[in-house]
Amino acid sequence: DSIWEIWTAHPDGEAVALMTKAITAIASRHWEEAQALLDDLVRAQPLWPEAWNKRATFAFLRGDDESSARDIRRTLQLEPRHFGALSGFAQICLRHGEAASALIAVEAALRIHPHLTPMRILADELRRLHPPTVH
Repeated sequence: DSIWEIWTAHPDGEAVALMTKAITAIASRHWEEAQALLDDLVRAQPLWPEAWNKRATFAFLRGDDESSARDIRRTLQLEPRHFGALSGFAQICLRHGEAASALIAVEAALRIHPHLTPMRILADELRRLHPPTVH
């Protein structure tokens, strides 16, 4: 929780206000408003990893995996230890039947944050269902 607090904190009060409005719009299912707010946020704060991650999450919720993956990539460029972005990428991989890629992303997230219980369970399941092949 402390890590998430750090990631969502920002010295610019206007950026925090935009993030809060975007989160509220998403929760209220006001999709167009949420998209506009998140677009404004990444334009205003292009170096804030959580702005990109939140927009990636929103794109994933809408089923726009291409946009989500692009924003995850930017999130990870800015904050390579962003286990939430890695977890999100794993979900995209799973949605596209790419279990091996999902496992790589999950394992990367677990190296950063080994106490992610849902990701540990997912990793175990992926290893069980798709054991590595020996060549």
